[in-house]
Amino acid sequence: MQYTTDARIIRIMCTGRVDPTMISDAFLKGADGVMVVGCHFGDCHYITGNYQGKIKVGIAARALDYVGLNPRRVFFGQCSSAEGERFVKLVTDFDRGIRELGPLGTGDRLPLPDLKEKIAVAHTALAKEKIRWVVGKFTEFTTQGNKYGERFTEHEMWRTLDTIVMDEVATHEIMRELRRGSASVKTLALQLKLPSSHVLKYVLALQRRGFAELAGIDGTSPLYRVVEQKVA
Repeated sequence: MQYTTDARIIRIMCTGRVDPTMISDAFLKGADGVMVVGCHFGDCHYITGNYQGKIKVGIAARALDYVGLNPRRVFFGQCSSAEGERFVKLVTDFDRGIRELGPLGTGDRLPLPDLKEKIAVAHTALAKEKIRWVVGKFTEFTTQGNKYGERFTEHEMWRTLDTIVMDEVATHEIMRELRRGSASVKTLALQLKLPSSHVLKYVLALQRRGFAELAGIDGTSPLYRVVEQKVA
């Protein structure tokens, strides 16, 4: 049994150990596609590790899709150690799909330089506590429910995560732009192609949290800048 030599195999104890930032980091370092393959549901030595793995790969894929990466570049699959032929087929099919897309930056919604910049923003967002907390509670909330006994469907959880991804990515994009210089909400909205009302909401939230502050007035438009955090 043979498969492409272009695939680099990285062994881990369990797909549950895959961090979403590992996937974004792989693209930042030049990978054209990332495939995560684990055991079948019900066969995990760590009970729910493969469920967690699927969720983590899923949130990484959604965040990267949101910033412009073709979703076909990320794949989660399953097979047992006795299914060699299945593994070869999974790798071969994935490799064929990536070759059809071409190198990173072709077949995506943005050219490579812009795409890499957006992936870096998604990478930052995926590393933050809010997304990690919801991902960690995904299985619990869909099976046992929250502390009030409310149980959520997978669709409801993914919808919540999609909203958080959009908010986190937009917030960190705004922070990136403000680090380059003071800007108004209108200017930020044009740069990020977002509604001004959404940008205003994010900027005011950053201001309340002490990450942004008023830098002056340009005509009638307030200008905002980043507040550099002091290291104790």
